[in-house]
Amino acid sequence: MSIQDKTKTGIQLSSKGIEINGKPTVILCASLFYFRIPRDLWKDRLLKVKKAGYNCIDVYFPWNYHETEQNIWDFSGEKDVEAFLQMAAEEGLYVVARPGPYICSEWDGGALPSYLFSDTNSRLRDNDPVFLAHVNRWFEQILPILKKYELGEKGTIICVQLDNELDFYGCQDPEGYISALRDMVLGNGLEVPLIACAGQGDLFLATGNSTGVIPACNLYPNDRDPEFEAKVHAYVDTLSSEDIPLMVTETNRSHFLLRRLLAGGAKLLGPYLQVSGTNFGFTNAANNWGDPLALLTSDYDFGGMISSAGEVRPEAYEGRLMSRIIQAAGDSLALSSYTNDHSFTLSGASSDEVTGPNVLALYGGGYLYSLPNVSNQEKTVSVHIEGYTFPEQTKLMIPEGGCPLLLAQTPLSHWGVSEGRLEFASAELIYAQTQGNQTNFVFSGQGESELSFILPNLVEIETNGDLKFIQNGERITLTAERNAAGSAKITLSTGQNLTIDLLVREQALRLKEVQSGGQFIFEELIAQTVEKDFPQIQWSVAALNNGAPELGGNLQQLGSDAEWLENRGVYKGYSWYKAKFNTLESRGVSGVLLQDASDICSVYTDDEYHGTVVPGGGSYYLPFEDEKSSNEMKLLVRSEIWGHSNFDDARLPTFRLKGQKGLTGAVAVTDILKLNSNWRFKEVRSSNEHHLYTSLSCDTRKWPLIGWGSWMTEHHPSYGYYRKSFSLSDQSNTWVLHLPGIKSLVTVFINGNLAGKVNPLTPYLDLTKWVRGGEEVQLTLFLETYYGLSNGSVILYEGVKAVDWELTSADEASLWNHAVKAKTLAVHTELPVELASGSSAWAFGNLDGIDTTSCWKAVSSGSNMKLTFYLNGRLIGRIWNPSSKSRPQMRGGNPEITFIPGPWIQKEGNTFAILLESIEQGEPGVVEELRFLQVEDEWKSR
Repeated sequence: MSIQDKTKTGIQLSSKGIEINGKPTVILCASLFYFRIPRDLWKDRLLKVKKAGYNCIDVYFPWNYHETEQNIWDFSGEKDVEAFLQMAAEEGLYVVARPGPYICSEWDGGALPSYLFSDTNSRLRDNDPVFLAHVNRWFEQILPILKKYELGEKGTIICVQLDNELDFYGCQDPEGYISALRDMVLGNGLEVPLIACAGQGDLFLATGNSTGVIPACNLYPNDRDPEFEAKVHAYVDTLSSEDIPLMVTETNRSHFLLRRLLAGGAKLLGPYLQVSGTNFGFTNAANNWGDPLALLTSDYDFGGMISSAGEVRPEAYEGRLMSRIIQAAGDSLALSSYTNDHSFTLSGASSDEVTGPNVLALYGGGYLYSLPNVSNQEKTVSVHIEGYTFPEQTKLMIPEGGCPLLLAQTPLSHWGVSEGRLEFASAELIYAQTQGNQTNFVFSGQGESELSFILPNLVEIETNGDLKFIQNGERITLTAERNAAGSAKITLSTGQNLTIDLLVREQALRLKEVQSGGQFIFEELIAQTVEKDFPQIQWSVAALNNGAPELGGNLQQLGSDAEWLENRGVYKGYSWYKAKFNTLESRGVSGVLLQDASDICSVYTDDEYHGTVVPGGGSYYLPFEDEKSSNEMKLLVRSEIWGHSNFDDARLPTFRLKGQKGLTGAVAVTDILKLNSNWRFKEVRSSNEHHLYTSLSCDTRKWPLIGWGSWMTEHHPSYGYYRKSFSLSDQSNTWVLHLPGIKSLVTVFINGNLAGKVNPLTPYLDLTKWVRGGEEVQLTLFLETYYGLSNGSVILYEGVKAVDWELTSADEASLWNHAVKAKTLAVHTELPVELASGSSAWAFGNLDGIDTTSCWKAVSSGSNMKLTFYLNGRLIGRIWNPSSKSRPQMRGGNPEITFIPGPWIQKEGNTFAILLESIEQGEPGVVEELRFLQVEDEWKSR
């Protein structure tokens, strides 16, 4: 791999580190996403990142956020990328630009436009000419902007990332794909380094091993993993052989872990989502963080140092303190390298309690090392260096979850002092400055503190406060008891003067500024966010019909079959499928089976509600409470696209990157055949013998007759064929096999033909194309099972498929327009609001008098209700309150909070609307309370 030398932009990467315009630099990078933060708050978040000590942000640029319809682009207003990059430049923050085309980021479709999903012939994220032609259209829009704002031009972009974690994806030609992206970027004139990040460690698959594309690493370990440094060192070694620094573009948010990474040799540290945000509109993803399915919350917050509402958390102060350590060590740390060639050893704690010492050899001499305490209690340790034991006079106490970054044998020449060295410190150096003949050092101590200097030119030393000193020849040892502070002034015969200040850690966290004369400016830590209830809001409600079909527009006739929404140009929002079951001939209907359905489907027949389900892209059977008899039955399915998968996972159809939404059919189930008994069974030792045991001619008369899955064996994994014959109803036209409770893998054969496979997450299989009504069918199930796994049961649904399909839909703007009209019909209502099962309504809150200079959080409490929040034309959040069985897992943030940005609130004339949907079958939906909490930003005011 050929890595570029110093570019025209002034960025040089080597195994030593990162240099920007000749200055060695450790990059501390916070994710900050303009598309999840209102434009009027961009500057606020940038300032907070900078105040927290970070010198860089990483930014995704979501393709489908800017291409609102195919070939229609929007970079204005809230989407003004140039304005955002200009603000970052004005604040002096470097930018890692991540334009995709795929970004993941728990964003709808990973930012790939949904119209791509209906093209079954193209290969996404691959060296496919059709896909790359689409990518080129996107890159033609975004890359000229990035070029304008790269370092050396108008901005501060220091590198561009191609795609995202490609090693998670089944790309057929990684080298061709990444090379094609590289060529597009270079063709637009960008000169900053190009990187590609590995999600699960395959650095060179992530880059496609493409010439000129530099591998970076995403690491999400257990923060307390005692062997983490060994993993980091392995990556450093691998990359050093290519003369590349370790750049960790994503990792956890705790500065405990970030300190470990720094001491392991990483030169770019990018904790993911230090600045939280909100998935406004229909931008959430459907995700595999559940069991296995989850819906991403509108609140996008992993607990980083700045919340989605802009609240500053304690990690921000930890970031500032860590940044001070980096700045104090300066070039020597930025060009350091981890080393095993040292004499450091540790005693007092086992290696699974305190790891290390993990040692960096500083450029120009000396060492910085870490001592991560991964245990659950404070530990006292001793460090042994070249026959000496430190500390000598005090104890080195490391709190649970602490990771001190300490200096040893470090020449004072790093800071302009001609002779002498810092032999040992049990406190962290957080500030070092030399002006003329005066050098100021500031240390942060936690527990007892000890500083040992070798000063051959010592003339005089004077201590103040609780700092004491012991002199032994050229060695000066300064000590302080636990939680004690003080200072020392040292005069050297060279005419140089040293001032040593020791702060306790709480003071160091509060340190806002060290002024030129060495005076300290402190600030109070924010103990908690101040929240104030908004005065009681007046509410009004306008009821909607069951299923709210009146919200839909853009009528499309589909014919005899339903279709996925993307095939019909519907990419976001709600849709309503209407159809008929018209050949029932007065037979009893026990329920409705949805086919290929996702994300959220609410089912009604003849205006009667039967429940809301989240099928995950497969089939799903909804039983009726009472069997229904009718010659004709009307069907309504309200389908909401919560979001397309941000990942590619084969476990559920909705997790595939091309997974589509809506449904492809529905069946009125008229008979349920329970097929658990009297199977002929044949045990085999291989899974490669289907031709012997599945054909119609196979003689099964000597096979044992047993119940489904009941064969006991000493062989594991075990393989066996289960076979039986039965007749199908001549009044049905659809047959679907269901294996509820299956925990194994089943291959299905109909009359000797392979019909498909069933697994625990997709336990349905449509057999219609393989059978005919009124005929006998031979069903063979090949079961692959393992120790103790459940084999469930076997059910066959017979029924009549729905026909005469039509489709209406509503996007964000359409729903808002309906809300505006409905507001004139709303009736005053007091909370709590209760809706009958399956019913919907618009609720309107009067926000007159709310403080428009502040941001707010709406906190919902209640049950069985799904709420979609609108403010002045914008969809600002979706909440699904707890329900007894309908709601899937909600991940990604607080599922009960909607962020209300102050800049989006008008002084008067606000319309605050909530679409209420009662989704639990047989139980009312209730909104008990909506609290509006004002967020007072204490950090911003100082």
